Amino acid sequence: MILIPVQSDEKSIALGFRKADMFVFIDKKRGIVLQKNHYKHDKSALFFQNFIQYDIDSMYVKNIGYKSYLKLDALGIKVYLIHDSLTVEYTHIDPNTLIEITKENALEYCTMGHHKERL
Repeated sequence: MILIPVQSDEKSIALGFRKADMFVFIDKKRGIVLQKNHYKHDKSALFFQNFIQYDIDSMYVKNIGYKSYLKLDALGIKVYLIHDSLTVEYTHIDPNTLIEITKENALEYCTMGHHKERL
């Protein structure tokens, strides 16, 4: 299943991950499920555990912090960066244009968060 953070209009890709208004879950068998981000202002582990129940294997995101990436990676979720600024709605994402974030390139592509303050 694919996870995409979206804004409250339920179509526009959120600029960040943790503070997204909603999440779109896309599954070939179950279709599309929308969920409000109940953990938007919560930094607890429940935020990430919420995704385990959906069996997420990949996430498409415009921006993400390094620590969030590491937590998703530990859950076995692949993170792909939507680097095309023209892609505004999740229905227009071309998976062939995404950049996979890996441990080798995460510090370069994870632009949100406070991890760079200590480097």
